[in-house]
Amino acid sequence: MTPRLEILSKNEIYDIHLATLQVLERTGVKVDDPKALHMLRDAGATVDSKTSVVKIPEHLLKDGIRKAPNHFTLFGRNTSYKLRFQRGQTYFSSQGTSAFVVDFETGRRRKAALKDSKSFFKLSDALENIHHASMAVWPSDVPEDVAYAYALLEGFRNTAKTLDGYNYGEGISIDNIEMASVIAGGREELRKNPRLLGFVNPVSPLEHSKEMTEGLRIFAEYKQPTLIAPEAQAGSTAPVTLAGLLVQQNAEVLSGILISQLAQPGAPVLYGTVSCITDMKTGNIALGAIETGLINIATAQIAEYYALPTRGTGGVTNSKSSDIQAGFEKGLTLSMAAMAGINFIYDAAGSLEASRTASLEQMVIDNDLCGMVIRALRGIEVDEETMGTEVINQVGPGGHYLSQKHTRDFFRSEHYLPRILSREPWEIWQKTGSKELRSIAHEKAKKILDEHIVEPLDKSLESELESLIKEIYRRQTSS
Repeated sequence: MTPRLEILSKNEIYDIHLATLQVLERTGVKVDDPKALHMLRDAGATVDSKTSVVKIPEHLLKDGIRKAPNHFTLFGRNTSYKLRFQRGQTYFSSQGTSAFVVDFETGRRRKAALKDSKSFFKLSDALENIHHASMAVWPSDVPEDVAYAYALLEGFRNTAKTLDGYNYGEGISIDNIEMASVIAGGREELRKNPRLLGFVNPVSPLEHSKEMTEGLRIFAEYKQPTLIAPEAQAGSTAPVTLAGLLVQQNAEVLSGILISQLAQPGAPVLYGTVSCITDMKTGNIALGAIETGLINIATAQIAEYYALPTRGTGGVTNSKSSDIQAGFEKGLTLSMAAMAGINFIYDAAGSLEASRTASLEQMVIDNDLCGMVIRALRGIEVDEETMGTEVINQVGPGGHYLSQKHTRDFFRSEHYLPRILSREPWEIWQKTGSKELRSIAHEKAKKILDEHIVEPLDKSLESELESLIKEIYRRQTSS
């Protein structure tokens, strides 16, 4: 039996649903994209042309939710690698779009560069518990207007796993579609077998920005799955109460889903959250707070009410280093999100400083954390073989199980075997150098970067992508 955390009763979920309907019908949401406003007006929403505020009736919202699929598949560079987003399935992603990295040689924080994109993609490709290779860093050493294209090319070059798309604005989204179409073998093939995971973050409270909404429409048109995930902060951009945050978040997500379904009925979407609390002492985002875990649990339940796949946030911390604070914040947020049934957990590996900073060593450490959580999700299988009555009777009082066939048959599947965690006695730990976990992770990351061989990208496709990037560069830098 798979463990499942729940925090809301059925009545409480329904109350949140009713409150959301009231917010959308009475207060509405601001939509800054004229094309989306036009679609919403034509569909029957009330649109104030002066304020761009849209009030959405219940029947229209329900129709949009009904059209959104309850499962879909995202493919890697080759269709042999795929993630099936559906109930009962949980995937972990590396963290995304950090402006800073912990330098692999000096250990100091610096701005991210394109070479870091390559390293993070390659590490994601090698780490077995990281299922999706996010655009981990935002490179600062290439022109800002084309950084997304350079980063996506590094993704296609350095991993065969599934990738993020960057859908911030109509033109940029189309560029992403063009690049992914090269990999897929054309736009129609891309529609059939999507290669990009889009990201939309509504502007809390209750606003859909022009650029994000444009990207949502374009990705929906091409059937590229898009997660809609507010980063509402309780006490600043959302009500300080978690229930109030959930109502506002629900209104933001569901109105975004409606836009996607008006753009393309059946477009795959994920009901998402990056929401957390505001630290009322400092005013900073408290992504590693225990409330992040609670919000993820509630989000999973609310998404289940609408029969939608989910995106959550776990493995996050406000710590600036791989210390004890990072350990317990990451462990709690990741395990709570996973055990709530979240289908896709973003930022699960490599994140520090509320995801502003990325660390290769932390990614290696988090790979073990993800492995432990994956094992927890499998629960305990109880059947005639696993109960082991025969071997218990055979060993009897005072014996041991080390040499038993039952042990050899089951220990690899029953026990998670960590890659870098220390379990040896103190004396052996001392003899092998008394290494701290970050040091061990550094060595592991270096070995992967030096030795791991990524399934090569076809040279003709790589050449075509490079030519496309040159066109994007000329267009963006001349405008």
